[in-house]
Amino acid sequence: MITRFGKALPWLAAVHLFIALIYSSHLQVEHFIPEALEQPMRIYGNYSGAHTHFNFFAPVVVSQVRVNFKLGHPDGSVRELQVSSPNIEVNQRLAMMYNFYLRPNAREPLVQSWAQHMLATHPEAEWVQTRVELLDIPTLEQVKSGRKAQWIEIGRYGAIRNPNAVR
Repeated sequence: MITRFGKALPWLAAVHLFIALIYSSHLQVEHFIPEALEQPMRIYGNYSGAHTHFNFFAPVVVSQVRVNFKLGHPDGSVRELQVSSPNIEVNQRLAMMYNFYLRPNAREPLVQSWAQHMLATHPEAEWVQTRVELLDIPTLEQVKSGRKAQWIEIGRYGAIRNPNAVR
């Protein structure tokens, strides 16, 4: 006589294998799974080991993200800057925050808050342009053929201090 658990076992195994399959690639698929499904899948995957992306074979190299700002002044001058600190730990935390830009649902709120922060800390600026860049790291084969890592633009956002003052 087969018990209910015996009947459910193949289905439970299928669900586990499906979750392991989703996380088996080196792609960060969790950024594309609907949030209502992603959280329980992540929790189960962390407990079961299915959420590892099999990084124990070849760890994922996260591309670095950086953010550049252009500030426009009333006299027409433009100043470019990056937010950084002499403190290495602060710079690592900034880099981690910038990497959250890679999550599609975080992009708009991040660039808006970065732009508003720059306008708040630079009261002399009339406008700010936020430019997000990703370090495109070549494969070993591409490096052998002479390709080097390069920064590519992946996002841009502009904000004006006083929209009524636009000429």
